[in-house]
Amino acid sequence: MIQSLHFKRAFWLGYENQLVSCPILEDGTIQDWNYEPVHLVHRWYKHTNLLPYDIDCLFKIHARLVQTDKGELYDIKIKEVV
Repeated sequence: MIQSLHFKRAFWLGYENQLVSCPILEDGTIQDWNYEPVHLVHRWYKHTNLLPYDIDCLFKIHARLVQTDKGELYDIKIKEVV
């Protein structure tokens, strides 16, 4: 799981390595029950048009998660902040 300060969301790999995310609350906890696939980014990202920087951030997050994936169920621990 990776916490993104840019998006204020936690990201992890879901079923079939699908990138999913959930909100991070102000106290640092996450709402893992309130997750959404990242392809629905328009629902949770305020900007109507993603900037190239935003897309680059999402690609880097996904790449890092794929590199470190062990094929296990996720554990609710923040491993990395990007």
